Amino acid sequence: MNILILLILQPCLMIQLLDGLMIVEYQFVDYNNIQFTLTCKTQFWCLIGFGSTYSNADIIRMSNVNGLLKIEDTLEQNKISFTSPNVDSQQDIYILDGLINDTYLYSSFLKSTNSDDPTDELIDPYSNVEMFYAINEKNIDFETYTQYGRFQLQTYQCHYTCATCNGPFAYQCTMCNEKSIQVLNGYCNTNNYNNVTKLLNKQILIKDEFNLEWEYDKNDNIILQIEISLCDWFGLGFNNDKMENTDMLLIKIETVIINNEKGYYVQIDDMFGTKNTAPLSDTQLYGTQDWILDGFVYYNSTELFVIRVHRKLLTSDKYDFDFSQKKDTLCIYAFGRNGQQYHSANRGAFQFELSKNKQSYQEDYWDKLVLNGHVILMLLFWSFISDIGIFYGRQLKSYPKYVRVHGMIFLFLSIVTYFFVFGMISQQQKRIQQLGYQDTKIILHFILGVVILLIMTTQIFLGLLARNNLESNNGTYLIYKVKYIHKYFGYLLYIITKVQVIIGISIYDSAYIGLFIIYYVLLFLIKFTIEMLYYYQVSAISRKRIKYSQIEQDQQTLYESIIEKLNTGTPYQEMIEDYPKITYIILREAVYDVSDFNHPGGQYIFRKIKGREVGRYFYGSYPIKDTQLHKHSLFAINYIETRYLGDFKNESCPILYTVTDFKKPSHVWTLQEIKSMGTNVSLFKFINQDFKVNQTIQGVQWFGRYFYIKPYGIGIDFQERPYTVVSCLSEMNIKYRYELIEYFKQKDWTKPLPQQPQLSNVLQFVIKKYNGQKNLSKFIHTASHKRFEITGPYGFGLELDDHSSGVHYVFCQGTGVLPFLDLCDYLLRKAIFSIMYQDGLPIQQQYNQLDKFKLILNVSSKTQILGYPILQDLEYLNNQFNLNLFEFNIIKQHYTKRDLQDRLKYQAAKVYVCGFQQFEDDLIELLQQCGVDSRNIVQI
Repeated sequence: MNILILLILQPCLMIQLLDGLMIVEYQFVDYNNIQFTLTCKTQFWCLIGFGSTYSNADIIRMSNVNGLLKIEDTLEQNKISFTSPNVDSQQDIYILDGLINDTYLYSSFLKSTNSDDPTDELIDPYSNVEMFYAINEKNIDFETYTQYGRFQLQTYQCHYTCATCNGPFAYQCTMCNEKSIQVLNGYCNTNNYNNVTKLLNKQILIKDEFNLEWEYDKNDNIILQIEISLCDWFGLGFNNDKMENTDMLLIKIETVIINNEKGYYVQIDDMFGTKNTAPLSDTQLYGTQDWILDGFVYYNSTELFVIRVHRKLLTSDKYDFDFSQKKDTLCIYAFGRNGQQYHSANRGAFQFELSKNKQSYQEDYWDKLVLNGHVILMLLFWSFISDIGIFYGRQLKSYPKYVRVHGMIFLFLSIVTYFFVFGMISQQQKRIQQLGYQDTKIILHFILGVVILLIMTTQIFLGLLARNNLESNNGTYLIYKVKYIHKYFGYLLYIITKVQVIIGISIYDSAYIGLFIIYYVLLFLIKFTIEMLYYYQVSAISRKRIKYSQIEQDQQTLYESIIEKLNTGTPYQEMIEDYPKITYIILREAVYDVSDFNHPGGQYIFRKIKGREVGRYFYGSYPIKDTQLHKHSLFAINYIETRYLGDFKNESCPILYTVTDFKKPSHVWTLQEIKSMGTNVSLFKFINQDFKVNQTIQGVQWFGRYFYIKPYGIGIDFQERPYTVVSCLSEMNIKYRYELIEYFKQKDWTKPLPQQPQLSNVLQFVIKKYNGQKNLSKFIHTASHKRFEITGPYGFGLELDDHSSGVHYVFCQGTGVLPFLDLCDYLLRKAIFSIMYQDGLPIQQQYNQLDKFKLILNVSSKTQILGYPILQDLEYLNNQFNLNLFEFNIIKQHYTKRDLQDRLKYQAAKVYVCGFQQFEDDLIELLQQCGVDSRNIVQI
């Protein structure tokens, strides 16, 4: 009979007969076997029978015959009155365990449900089974009984591992009792039999095929751990060089297919060789089964089984070898493969070096140290110090080295926890082996301890991975997934350890429970207060410049030169090359040094935003490539305010003028008019009497600069978003452009030139409506709200100066063309005046910037392109007069690498990318694959 070790567990259904005089426990192991445990309060005999009457009944009888426990498969034939049944010639039960003491007879056995023995009862697991019982409490006379009765086995109850099922067997689960355990091929994987750690002594029987490890424990057990190459069976014989009169351990392994999944059945037998033939089970000789299976593991890669068993050094069974002498002894082994019943040449002998006597335990003082350390340190660490580590990792992110402090605290906690927990496991092996019989608190404490070790180990690896990504300039966006898992595993670990501490205290001394509950309540209140401050935030601090007395003099010079160069229009790339060790960022107009700060999202973020205006990312309007959208807290704002260097004045972009110098202007603008420009795209006009808006700005540095817009008012929560100035679409500029083109067509240079527009109090933006919760563009389009806070201009725009030259490529999508329209309008005017001047216009207008400059505009759009008349006129003039100033391409589909290679015909001075986030990310990756230097790629 082959037994699946995962299923041979304590029977879970119980019937008490005669007020506990007899107890029958049972559980269907699989379709072919049912396991019974029979306990009788007698010193003589008891039995259970299958059927509604005693006549022709299949009976299992347990008896005490001269101090020897017998469990027998018997049959009562053609009898109406009660007599002693006959012992069945074919014993179809498999004895797992048996015991006699001063009060009880006890046995555990397996019975076949569909035996081929015609005298055995066939048991249908889907129908209730009628049974009877009898017991004699007075004498061993099998012909008489003192108590007799009937009962019924209630079948088709789910296996104890199942919450719901399709049948009574362990492989018929549809849902597990433990919510954390998933059903796999019908089984709830509750296997705890995996205790196969290395033992202290080792001998190699056959290299790479059979190895034997062993050690003694302090409970007078010998533990064997056998590494076996895949075979059908493996046997060990003790204290002899042949099979006759030899105590043996037999391991049987059978490969089976269950639900198309390959698995293994494992059975161990305590055997004895009476002759040089097949050995008999000790129970067949009326001995006892003393070897206990502790666990096994199968390694697919090596096809090796590792099986651990143990038994007492000295047992009461006369067929068992006495290991208590701990002397070297000659032993034999044999194995069979591919269906072999006889080992043939697969055998050998070896000297079992039992005298090595290495122990798996230390002296009592060591046990005491482990126990006290476990109690005191685990209590201190997981009740107090862990909260400090969490506080550093969550609330002190503005502290420069918060990641390392958080990591070192928990690494130290973990190392000490490993030491004392595994020390306790080593010390309490016997209690763990008998875990099912322990108090519920101890069982729960052990289970939670295992869970804590698993989560803690996972957390260490996740933490190291997160730290490496956070501190590396070459980190990746995967850090967010790692941090997310690390965060919620941390929450889970925190809760479990707090529960574990309470359980541990109740085991150690329950008198302290009340005190710790009070402590936990106070701890919760403190953490809740901190969380509320963290979420609802503290008041903002005022901006203050880094004090030069706190830094080196050369650092002071560096800071001053950064501000000076920014305000004198030094190109972005030159700034980055001049200050490679200073990580500075710009938020609106303020410049900050964040070189010594560990960004919670990873240092690689600073590599992407160094030297940039970061408001769109900081306020949560846009995500940085490969990062998540995130609105920074007031804590973050307060931190960078302490790193303030100076202001980027943006004086090269005189778009706004204050009307008066006598009062501080208000940045609250009123929405005056909305004008549709296509599907979901509108022109918004804002007015403010405190400002004048320059409609004709000299120079090229201001192209692509943007303003931040957000609704003004209490209780209106929208992330402010940047929108680019598009002056060329104002009514004044449209009129001027029309008049200029008409003047150009007439070619009458005696007439006065059209006058360029100058100032107005209207600031306008073209905004596309996007649907989404708390979407500002949708709010502007649909709400009746009229007042908005508008500040700016900010940023570096297209990063052009008067001397910019070379070929500048643009790859944009939809409304991504807007930041380039003012540049195209400038090139259109430059082209017109250049042609008119060559044709005899006596006045040379001031369009002498961007000499040797060419713009190649590629627009991906399936709808009408905004500002198309400007682009069309510019393209016409460029082609008609061979100006080599502009190229215009419309793409109706997504860009491919081949498209880009075909269009990148010239060496690129700059490549602009503007569109949806995914569009920009994909395009930048393709551009880099085409060999474009990432320093020349500009995201707008």
